Amino acid sequence: MRTRPRSRSTPSRSDRRQRVPPALTRGSERVAAISILDEIPGDLGLVLWRSARNVLLWAETPASSRGELFTGQAGRGRVELLAQVSAEPELRAPLLVVADLLARPGAATLLRVVNACRRLALWAEQRGALATALEFMQAAALASPDAASLAFGVGRLARRLADHDRAESWYTRAVVQARENQDWRSYASALAGIGNLHVQRGNYPAARRVHLRCLQAATRHQVRELVAAAYHNLFDVEVETQAGMEAETLAARALAAYDPQNPAVRFLAHDLAHHWNLRGNYAGALKIAMALEPVSANLPIAPLVQSLIARAAGGLGDWTSYTLAISRVDELLSDPAVPEETAARTLLGVAHGAFNIGDTRAAAGYAEEAMSIARKRSEGRVALEAEALMEAARRATAMPKAEPAAAPAVAVPLADEFVSVLRVTPRAVGVAA
Repeated sequence: MRTRPRSRSTPSRSDRRQRVPPALTRGSERVAAISILDEIPGDLGLVLWRSARNVLLWAETPASSRGELFTGQAGRGRVELLAQVSAEPELRAPLLVVADLLARPGAATLLRVVNACRRLALWAEQRGALATALEFMQAAALASPDAASLAFGVGRLARRLADHDRAESWYTRAVVQARENQDWRSYASALAGIGNLHVQRGNYPAARRVHLRCLQAATRHQVRELVAAAYHNLFDVEVETQAGMEAETLAARALAAYDPQNPAVRFLAHDLAHHWNLRGNYAGALKIAMALEPVSANLPIAPLVQSLIARAAGGLGDWTSYTLAISRVDELLSDPAVPEETAARTLLGVAHGAFNIGDTRAAAGYAEEAMSIARKRSEGRVALEAEALMEAARRATAMPKAEPAAAPAVAVPLADEFVSVLRVTPRAVGVAA
C-alpha cells in the first residue's frame, strides 16, 4: 500500500512544536508600563517606568538593529539621573544595567538584562507593587521568549492582580515552552497556575482536571515540591466543592510530600483551618490558626490568618480571641503594603466570625466591605457570599452555617501533626509563592 504523501498545507511535527501561542502584554492601560507611575511616586517611579519601556523596546527590536536604538548620550543621562534619585541600594545595580543597555544596546548581554528585570520585579513584589513587578517580569519574558520560567512568572503576577486573561495567555505560553524544552518544573508549575486560575473563576471541574495533570507530570518527573503543591491544590478544590472527608486525605498527602522547611506549609495550614471553619470544626481550626500566627506575620496571608482566628473564635463563643483578632485585622488592612488580593476574603472571614458570635452590626459592615472589594476584583463567589451574609446580618436572621462540631477522628492527629510541623517552619520573610 502506498503511503499517502503529507499535504503541503499540513505542518510537520517540528513546525507544530515550535508554535508558541502569543501572550497578552497589556490589560486596560493604553500606554505600556504606565501602571508603574500609579504605584511608585516621584522620580523613582519615573526612572522605573522609563527603564521598563527601554527593555521592552530593546526586546522587540531585532538583534541586528539594536546598535543604533538609543541616542549616544542616553546612557550617561540615565546614570546622572540615578545619582539624583533617592533609591534603595538594591535598586541601583539593576537600574545601572539598564543604563548600560542605553549606552551600548548592541553589546548588552541578555542574561544581565533579564536578571536585572527579575531583581526589579522581586523588589516591587516584596513591597506590594504588583503591577510594577508584572511589568518588569514581562519585560524579562519578552527579552528571553524561550524561557518558560519567565512566562510562568508573568502569569503568576497577572493572576495575583486578577488580570485573568493575561494570566491565562502567559500560563499557556509557559506550558508550550516548557514542554518544548523539557523543563518539567516550569511545565508542572504552569499547569498549577492554570488550575488556580480556574478556581478563581469558579470552574472547579476544570481546575480538578488540570491539577491532576500537574500531579501526574510532577510525579513522573520526580519534582517533589510540585507533587506536594498538586495535592495541596486538589485539596483546595475539594474544600471549595465541599467534598467532605476526601479533603483531609489530600491535606495529609500534601503535608507528607512537603519538606517541613518549605514555606508553602503555612499556606496549606491556612487552607485546612479554613476548611474546618466551613465544616464547623472550630476547635481544630483555632488550634491550627494559633500555631500559624507567629510564622506568617510577615506574609500576605497574615490578615487571612487573623480572619481564621476571628471566625473560629466566633463559632466557639470566645470573645477574647475574637476581639483581638478583629483589632489585628483592622490594623493589618490599614497598611498600604498589604496586597488588596487578600482583603475581600479576610473581611468575609471576619464577618462570619462576627455573625457566629452574634455581633450582627459588625458582621453587616465587614460583609459589605468584602462585597465591594470582591466586585471590584471580579471575585464572584466571594461577592455573592458576602452579599448573602450582609443581608442576613441586617435582618438579624439565621443563615445556613456549620454549627460547632466534634472533630472527626482523622482531624485530631492531623491537627497535631500540623502544629508540630509549624513549630519548625521558618518565620516568614518575603513574598508568597
